[in-house]
Amino acid sequence: MSFHRRAETASTIPAPYVFAPSGTFDGNDGSWSTFMINVGDATGDGHSGQNFKVLISTGGSVVTIPAQADWCNEPDKDSCAEARGIQTFNAKQSLGFASGSSASWQQIGIYNLPLPAAIELYPDLKPNATYGHDTVGLGADSAASLMLTTQLVAQIITEDFFMGVFGLSDTALSIGGGPIDTFLTNFQSANQTPSLTYGYSAGAKYRNTAGVLASLTLGGYDQSRFSSHGISMQMPAGNSSLIVGVQSITVAPDPNIESNVYSMTAGTSGFLATIDSTLPYLWLPDPICDAIADRFRLTYDNNTNLYTLNDTSHSYNVNQNATMTFIIGPGANPSNDVASIVLPYAALDLTASFPIYDNSTKYFPLKRSPTGVFVLGRALLQEAYLIVDYDRKNFTVAPANYTDPMPESHIVTIFPSSYVPPSPHKKSGLSTGAIAGIGAGCGVLGLILIGLAIWFFIRRRNRNKPVKPPPPSEIDTLAAGTEVKKRRISELDSTTSSPPPRFSESAGYF
Repeated sequence: MSFHRRAETASTIPAPYVFAPSGTFDGNDGSWSTFMINVGDATGDGHSGQNFKVLISTGGSVVTIPAQADWCNEPDKDSCAEARGIQTFNAKQSLGFASGSSASWQQIGIYNLPLPAAIELYPDLKPNATYGHDTVGLGADSAASLMLTTQLVAQIITEDFFMGVFGLSDTALSIGGGPIDTFLTNFQSANQTPSLTYGYSAGAKYRNTAGVLASLTLGGYDQSRFSSHGISMQMPAGNSSLIVGVQSITVAPDPNIESNVYSMTAGTSGFLATIDSTLPYLWLPDPICDAIADRFRLTYDNNTNLYTLNDTSHSYNVNQNATMTFIIGPGANPSNDVASIVLPYAALDLTASFPIYDNSTKYFPLKRSPTGVFVLGRALLQEAYLIVDYDRKNFTVAPANYTDPMPESHIVTIFPSSYVPPSPHKKSGLSTGAIAGIGAGCGVLGLILIGLAIWFFIRRRNRNKPVKPPPPSEIDTLAAGTEVKKRRISELDSTTSSPPPRFSESAGYF
């Protein structure tokens, strides 16, 4: 696949692409706002892909979609496939991506899924996928879908990834003989988005009356979806991971129930964690997991490595209606430059279903991390908004905004770092100052001419009267003309200079 880059001028830089969510909440480990994509080309016309509802992966480099899996049969194969986000294809429920039905599929091979090192999953410790190249479009299959050919696609059958995911990383994946660029990189190279950036929030089913859908803007961000109390941080050198310092975690019950605030990090130091929405879990140090489990009355399930709640614990937590606050900064040590991400209990009150549990079971998205790898997953991004700028190697984390009703979108473009704003156009003709000077000079000249006209009129009327010759005129017309010229020159030389152009928050993000 090849694209021709255009010069980055004001006329060719495109607007940000607002990727609309599917409109539904899906998943077997909670209710998550999903997005629709289409993959493949069954007839070769470019508009016959298979549709999938997928989740967003801020750390993933691949478009991952479900393939048919033998385990997906509860309550029946069709219902299970639909729950995985697999849409109807050729007028019937598809059981998974049918690569054999896509004329544009080019298989690469079977490789492991790229995941944070040493993260423990269940039941697959190292899930793999069948990789290939195919056409990928944003939104449901239609003539209006923006599509890129020859994109990296992974077919999954592992139970750990019930639904497909749409990766937003810019990190090329080295498989099949060489690094392969990500969809976001190729989308920007195709001039479909102004920069290698995005703004994202996971949305929240529990917010407002009917829930608030996720927000994803490629090449910019939606200023209406977050508050101004965020923090910007640099990515690590040679790495585009979204690493933050978790400086403290506190739990505060509803003040009408209890006025205390409890520290979950007391006796421990801060730690670094990666923000990654691929999975919902919060992988935290063991002592912190123990403190949270005690405060929320959680039970650890050794079979699934999840923290669950029985009816009594759930009722207790609903009554407490506690919030859990993450203080996030650029480093693990306390600092003044921080963001507070507050998760209400509703953000942590999740339900796991098949194949994690045969029956729906309430659980808390908390995971132990004995390896020292800590991740803040999708649960956190229900209450946070991310602005990621791979070009400048920085990102911003801010509290999500959930006013009711939600405000209108305010999309802001993030220009590429190579972008140079056009210089102010030089105005043809004279400046305002010069025009004002000419006007003033003309006014003086007009008074002179009027005076001369009156003088000649009087002189002509009295020409035959025996009067003494008039004294010399007190107005020197030559001097007056010179004065007008001087005023014109003076005004031209003192034109007001224009201030240098500036970019405000409403004009661009830098």
